[in-house]
Amino acid sequence: ETQEDLNIYQFKQAYMKGLKPVEGRRKIRIGLPLGLNLWEMAPFWHAFFTELGFTAVLSAPSTRETFLKGQATIPSDTVCFPAKLLHGHVEELMDQDVDAIYYPCMSFNFDEGLGDNHYNCPVVAYYPETIAANMEMRGGVRFINDYAGPHHRKAFPGKMREMLEANFGGTFSEAEMRRAADQAYAARDAYLEAVRQKGRAITAQARQEGKRIICLAGRPYHADPEINHGIDMLLTSLGLAVISEDCVSGEVEKFPVHVLNQWTYHSRLYAAAKYIGTQPDMELVQLISFGCGLDAITSDETRSILERAGKIYTQIKIDEITNLGTVKVRLRSLLAALEQQKER
Repeated sequence: ETQEDLNIYQFKQAYMKGLKPVEGRRKIRIGLPLGLNLWEMAPFWHAFFTELGFTAVLSAPSTRETFLKGQATIPSDTVCFPAKLLHGHVEELMDQDVDAIYYPCMSFNFDEGLGDNHYNCPVVAYYPETIAANMEMRGGVRFINDYAGPHHRKAFPGKMREMLEANFGGTFSEAEMRRAADQAYAARDAYLEAVRQKGRAITAQARQEGKRIICLAGRPYHADPEINHGIDMLLTSLGLAVISEDCVSGEVEKFPVHVLNQWTYHSRLYAAAKYIGTQPDMELVQLISFGCGLDAITSDETRSILERAGKIYTQIKIDEITNLGTVKVRLRSLLAALEQQKER
């Protein structure tokens, strides 16, 4: 057994690496930048374009080089690091000889029934506009950042058909659009279910081995190795098992919170905190990307949900800096505090 077995983040990284380009009949290579919400939507778009006969090329998980490659076109240093990384992903896709890069604006996420609405945060929703305004496409690559609304399943195939015909010409039949949409939704469901199942397996194994389980909670893109700086591996090296908020957010019914609960990813975070409050062997550590304005709100709410349940709240702020010294101290003091609680 390796440490990877008890680490959902490693599972997510492997899953994304498994989304390989399939040579398509249309001979059009379409690039998908693996950043922000594409850490969850990649299986969806990959299946959608593959079914339509495109060759869907996903950019690789970020490295330090990815960041440096795109650094020159970042217009604002105050935006979160995950958004800054996208510039590098777009650069890397242009080097991969794609014909077009598809990175849609998405105001809405899917409705998981946990919040009062289901928006994406403003950065996730509209960062494609920033990329379009600040980056030069080269080598004849077309950048497509039209608005997409997969949350509206009925209207989705028709809307996408308009987008594709406007950008690539040709005709796309209603039947093939419907087929592609069905494949896409099925791929997204399969991914989320795989994450939940792996989360259950990790939990069961950790309990069997008497290990403590840490929910390293954040957003889907916190699975990116360059964003989390290997904090997941640091936790497993301390003898802990690691799950994420989306492993357990489905375990609770919608419940009242003290803030406007209108973002899908945040609703998951609160639901995970609520669930973890009921599990004696689970703790939550919240990852916050410095520069995320909304996390000023989520951190207070998550803290209060956990503390009402008698849990210790730990927050780790991360950005482009890779020094993990302080993080180690943070996690060790959490473990020491938990030991003390046990002795009481």
